[in-house]
Amino acid sequence: MHLHFISPFDPKEFKNSPIASFRLRLSYVEEAAKQCGYKITSDLSINYSADIFYISKITKDSQKKILYTIQEIKKIKKHILVDYTDDILEGNYDKERMEIYEELMKMNSVFIVPIDGLSNKLKERGKKTFVIPDGIDNIPNSEPSNKNNKLINVLWNGHSTNINSLLRVISKDLVNYDFNLHIVSNSSSFQILRETKIKIMPKCKLIGHIWSIKKLQEVSKFCNFAIIPSDKIWASANRIATNFRLGLPVIAETISSYRPYSDYYCDFEKEAISEMFKSQEKWYELVQQAQTQIKKDFSSERLINSWKSLLKNFDKKKQ
Repeated sequence: MHLHFISPFDPKEFKNSPIASFRLRLSYVEEAAKQCGYKITSDLSINYSADIFYISKITKDSQKKILYTIQEIKKIKKHILVDYTDDILEGNYDKERMEIYEELMKMNSVFIVPIDGLSNKLKERGKKTFVIPDGIDNIPNSEPSNKNNKLINVLWNGHSTNINSLLRVISKDLVNYDFNLHIVSNSSSFQILRETKIKIMPKCKLIGHIWSIKKLQEVSKFCNFAIIPSDKIWASANRIATNFRLGLPVIAETISSYRPYSDYYCDFEKEAISEMFKSQEKWYELVQQAQTQIKKDFSSERLINSWKSLLKNFDKKKQ
């Protein structure tokens, strides 16, 4: 069998990609395909010898090329898998990418999603789906510890698509707190921050860091806790899992994928926020419990086996 990723990256680069869906999803697909003995190729263009086309996350940089490739795929009878991690079909914020996913919905394709809620929405529209959670970054668990900072240091990490939720909480829930906010993100986030006019200026000082796994680990070592606001109700649990593995207590907004870990973090409620700023050590034991649970939930072997199961399903359906 031959698996061809419709992707701008070489499969060898998936593990180190700054884009979470490549790093935490496609790298597992690639490993599963390798273990199944598949031939693996990748390009934004079509490869006519492939048995399965795996369409990676459609970014704004790749959308025009992918749209052309999809039109070519329509002309041949092949298996089509679509990696779908953001609810773009329900949003009005990204019309061009929404139209591409609408095209893929019309085709005989299977959408691969990270959580049940997203799967259920697609099934309501008659689309075949398969649920496989995101993986997590390959970092060791860090012990939670007192950082002895004179001023509280708080970590936020995420893609630029999450930056508006951060702006919302620092200008509302955290507006009166004096702290250093370390933002580990891609360059687009910092452009948004420069261009956005905040009506109520927060007291916190923003300190930016360009995202990489190494940088995230470095910055987390002097942060007291992490914050994870979210405007994406169907996001995966990888960000909260990563912050717990970094050894940090967490303030988060509960979305469906976070619910299994809701006993281990506090929400953006006034008294809980105040308590977190005063006494992070009260959360250290819960962080360790979360780490234990995450290790069980995100076993690499378990995730790779899920992807192998999916691929073997298509082995039985050779053209």
